[in-house]
Amino acid sequence: MNARWRWLSLPALLLAAATSGCGYNKIQALDEQAKQARGNIDAELIRRNDLIPNLVQTVEGAAQFEKSTFVQVAQARSGMQAAAQQVTQAVKGGAAPGQLAQADANLTGSLRQFLNVAIEAYPQLRANQNFTGLQDELTETENRINVARRDYNEAVMQYNTYIRQFPQAITARVISAKEKETFQAPAGMQTPPRVKFDMNQPSTTP
Repeated sequence: MNARWRWLSLPALLLAAATSGCGYNKIQALDEQAKQARGNIDAELIRRNDLIPNLVQTVEGAAQFEKSTFVQVAQARSGMQAAAQQVTQAVKGGAAPGQLAQADANLTGSLRQFLNVAIEAYPQLRANQNFTGLQDELTETENRINVARRDYNEAVMQYNTYIRQFPQAITARVISAKEKETFQAPAGMQTPPRVKFDMNQPSTTP
């Protein structure tokens, strides 16, 4: 009886040895690591998007003390909200890293424009604790996005390097494991955009 079970288990042992030697398990592990790192980017992008309604509300509160409506603020707000929607759609749609990076860059630029225009229009925002607190949260979140982007790129590089090695390359071809795209800044941008504003800079409004 024992001899029978030994013979039955032999193919399983051989299969386990073969799969471990060809790198199948490591490929799966690195793939999951890259997926988790991409999920961290998505989470931080959504976290930043969640701050935008509070930011808009704070700016609109400052506008109530003004007698006129500034068209530039409304236009900047509309552009920022549209860019935020693009990021949300890219995250939910599982967009390629390049597309997600472009959406991220668009939103960062729109945020910068909105905040600068808002400060120009409503100088009292510099003394608004809610506004300055949101600005700090945006900067912190952008830093966390940069960290998540770096971790993702490192995970992708490990994965891509591993599946190009022998004999893992053979296994990768058999299971259709292809190289992953890194999360890079759009063309023409040397570094990933960051949300950083000088709240102490004097207004240039004449």
